[in-house]
Amino acid sequence: MTGKTTDPRVFISYSWSDTKHEQQVLELAERLCSDGVDVVFDKWDLKEGQDKFHFMEQMVRDPAIQRVLMICDKQYADKADGRKGGVGTESQIISKEIYEDVTQKKFIPIVVQLDESGKPHLPTFVTNRIYIDLSDHTKFEVEYEQLLRNIYDRPLHRKPKRGVPPAYITD
Repeated sequence: MTGKTTDPRVFISYSWSDTKHEQQVLELAERLCSDGVDVVFDKWDLKEGQDKFHFMEQMVRDPAIQRVLMICDKQYADKADGRKGGVGTESQIISKEIYEDVTQKKFIPIVVQLDESGKPHLPTFVTNRIYIDLSDHTKFEVEYEQLLRNIYDRPLHRKPKRGVPPAYITD
């Protein structure tokens, strides 16, 4: 990608499933930062003494946050659907936003885990949404580029400018 752009600001929503998953999310956050994205991430931005639920609600509602990356694994989907923990709190806000504005682009499901039959673990309220699939390491770079292009609003395929009708139409 070339050309001057403003640094987009994103918030990463995820479940503290296990240390391996947390490390993968941290690595994704670091990589996004290295690619010019301003990432708001609890490991960096949530401090001792702060209210974690207020922090999450603020990030999901903040108009300066252009994208909320929902890192979907089994535990995230289960907590979102069951409205449990921090993910459940975020999901109450996110699902309302998604249902009220079907054209929204702020909330992006990112699949990092599939079930036994190869289907993505997604919260119910985003099962009909297009998602980024980072679960397959062989497709990771292609999907990561798709994510970056989405964050920067620089799609790979752009609609061409409309031309003029051919002369045989207008004669």
